[in-house]
Amino acid sequence: MPGIAIDVDQVDYPDPMGNRLLELVALFIALPLGLVGLKASGIRVSPLPVLWLATAGCLLLFWITRRSGTTTGPSGARTWSRKRALVEVAVTVLAGGPLLFLLYELISDQPAFTFPANNPTVWVIVLVAYPLLSVVPQGIVFRRWFASRYRLALGSGAGMIVVGAICFGFSHVIFLNLTAPLLTLVGGAIFMRTYLRSGSGWIADLQHALLGDIAFTIGYGQWLYAGPVG
Repeated sequence: MPGIAIDVDQVDYPDPMGNRLLELVALFIALPLGLVGLKASGIRVSPLPVLWLATAGCLLLFWITRRSGTTTGPSGARTWSRKRALVEVAVTVLAGGPLLFLLYELISDQPAFTFPANNPTVWVIVLVAYPLLSVVPQGIVFRRWFASRYRLALGSGAGMIVVGAICFGFSHVIFLNLTAPLLTLVGGAIFMRTYLRSGSGWIADLQHALLGDIAFTIGYGQWLYAGPVG
């Protein structure tokens, strides 16, 4: 977000590690299950406003801790230059596109690319709106804030990538299918790895946005978008 430098600086919170892990379970496991429970009770909740609310809360915490001076350095040493990180993004996109297509052909009974063919205007809107309204907020919550909040408990390597990916994937149980959590579990690991190695949330967001737009173009929207939950 303009004027908010949260790609590298990490925030140090003074509460005990046990409380943070309980908080992690509450926010990233219990909350998605609660939204699924609302569906069972007939209450409709749209996932995007929940994400935006969470993003606002994370940005507020970043702002408060910066004003109080309780910030620390990066969660881990960068091992990639920005140039190398962009090359890695290009490689994952070039390899991920065909793999997503092949997977789609295996698991879907619907033809690929019907979304842009049947609704070209809506498709273009999604290509633009999805990165802005979904990817950037997810990057703030599931990468920038997540890494800064839980780095003391999870470290800055495999533990952070695995747990972050699980939380990111599990948040997609709200779509009530198996494809969404499994697909985003893999994506979550890739995006968190990029963030930790490059130190740039924006590069990870770019990777997320490009692969997400490819997925929607192919036809994964049938699993990754279901309107209001409930």
